[in-house]
Amino acid sequence: MKIRVLSIFSLLLIYISCVSAQVPESVSKAWQENKLAMKINFRMPINDKGEVDEDELNYAKFNADSIVSLAIKSGMQTIIAPAKAGDIYLFNISNDTKNGNRDFIKELSDACHDKKISFGIYFPYMEYKHDYEEYPASDGLSKDIKNQITRLLTGYGEISEIDFGPEPKTLEQSRELYELVHRLQPDCLVGNNAGNGQYDYCNIPVFRFQKEFLECNWRYEYFIIPRLFPMHNIHDDDSRPKAISIIRKIADAVSCGGGFMVNVFLERDGGIDFYDESIMKNIGLWLEENGEAIYDTERTPFLEHFDWGTVTKKDNTLYLILSGKYPKDGKIKLYMPEYELKSADGRMATCIQKNGMIDIAVPASTYRRKITPYYLGFTVDVLTLKFKQIIENKQPEPIRTITLKQSNSTPLHSFYGFDYNSKFKSNIKYSWSFEQLMLKQLELLYTGQEMDKKLEIELDGKTYFVTLNEGKASTLSIASGTVFGKQYICGPENMGFHASRTIETDMENPIVKKSGWKETTEGKQSFAVKAYDTYYVMQNIESLKEQNIIMDAGGGNGIEIYLNGTSVMKYLNPYGEKFRTRKVLIPLQKGNNQIVMRVYNGFKKDMSYILHLSKDQTIYKQELTLPEISTKKFHELKVRQSELPSAHSDTELSNLRIRLRRIAL
Repeated sequence: MKIRVLSIFSLLLIYISCVSAQVPESVSKAWQENKLAMKINFRMPINDKGEVDEDELNYAKFNADSIVSLAIKSGMQTIIAPAKAGDIYLFNISNDTKNGNRDFIKELSDACHDKKISFGIYFPYMEYKHDYEEYPASDGLSKDIKNQITRLLTGYGEISEIDFGPEPKTLEQSRELYELVHRLQPDCLVGNNAGNGQYDYCNIPVFRFQKEFLECNWRYEYFIIPRLFPMHNIHDDDSRPKAISIIRKIADAVSCGGGFMVNVFLERDGGIDFYDESIMKNIGLWLEENGEAIYDTERTPFLEHFDWGTVTKKDNTLYLILSGKYPKDGKIKLYMPEYELKSADGRMATCIQKNGMIDIAVPASTYRRKITPYYLGFTVDVLTLKFKQIIENKQPEPIRTITLKQSNSTPLHSFYGFDYNSKFKSNIKYSWSFEQLMLKQLELLYTGQEMDKKLEIELDGKTYFVTLNEGKASTLSIASGTVFGKQYICGPENMGFHASRTIETDMENPIVKKSGWKETTEGKQSFAVKAYDTYYVMQNIESLKEQNIIMDAGGGNGIEIYLNGTSVMKYLNPYGEKFRTRKVLIPLQKGNNQIVMRVYNGFKKDMSYILHLSKDQTIYKQELTLPEISTKKFHELKVRQSELPSAHSDTELSNLRIRLRRIAL
């Protein structure tokens, strides 16, 4: 993709949302509304050596009409099919006669178009084979791969979406994939496995599930675990508990503004696995009765999450999906003083509104009923509340402060990464709701790390573009008596870059149980590692007062800094970069402070890191004077770095502080 010089107006249009400007808004909205998808997987015959036995490949019972009928009966709105399984292509790219020269993608495409259900493709191409010990290098996509993608997007009618394999890709390869797809089918959405944030929608593995909102099109991906042994005399009741578990996950995803994709497996002969089929039919039965709470709904209007279940909304209606734990006192309480309850409908529940509080008494039988004579399981019932007013999303309570910073912000997240293991939840914006009278000026405080970065600041609906290059320099003074303790290292642990936002550890409780904390020399360290090794470096700092200091932290593939157990900075280095050092502004509290740096390795054979007090303790202060004094009492402010490679890239502004000024200084 050629780099283009963009006007401020163009930048504003690009960054209005996480969805690329190449995708029409109507197409993006249609994808969001098609919340439920079924992805089919072909089982490959494996020989005694653990290799795919192509001679045993036989999909004689594959029936596209049956698969599409199952998806529709299950309440799914999109079918995703693999264009390749192992080394076997499932569409015609040549005169290959395997499988009787059947073109499975054409059969499924025709069946989906006939039954008017969206059809997507998963194409796990691989241009190289490696042992995951180095970053593969490539000048771009090969001619063969481009021809195959062209075949898929020009020979099978309308394709609603396409995703690729999770192998690592350079930014240039990712951009080429994205541009190629949209050149061939402008309305075809690109999945996040294109890499490097060059995508229109994101599939998130369900094991990374957290109840949170994301600033992109997304869905959770769930695999029904394939059965190792045949199940004889199976009937629907055997699969109903699994179906209920999946329904709960669907409700959670939709409540957070996302969708859900269920992976089902075909038998080795191409027929539908009966257990998977039974699960999907049970999901369909629930959706047939309760689909109003899922289809055409929006995310919950509440900022908090509830133990008793989840909430979706549509216009003036709330749907309470009882997918959690039965409330201890048998009551669900919702404080909604702005809204007048019109009616309530649910299984044996009673509802009263008084002084703004909606009090719903729910009998235990609503949560727990016998499903079969042999299984006592949980059901997933829905309570419907209708109000006289359209329901708006709740906003965070305004904070009262003179300094806006990462710790008192509401971060807005997306997903980013160049391969499967490097994917992480990126902070694409910081948002604040605050109280301030007679606001006239913003003072931007930053370090040398942010020098020359371009910011987009949205304040009360107006957008300002600022380049951080006019700040007045001052030096932080390290308080007398500040003691920097010894450094310790712990590891390795095999994991991806994604990790929890909090961490708990000390000398007696190492993070990696099989590797205790070992004293190490402060400064830059290098040593041999294996693919996906993660190490932790710990240092205690004793401070006699609250103060800010600047630390230098660096690593090869990615680092994350935790201060007193909470992440304060997370940074994934560019694809294959050997080493990069970052400045990290650390707000020390009075007393003991614990710094832990997590150092992530991708495919490299050696790892380097650095963690120490920076020699450069310079802070810059730059003024942004508003065109006029704001007389409003409450304000909304959002900030992000502009001109990043992707709208999903981490904004990298954890050091930024914004001071609020009532008059110009």
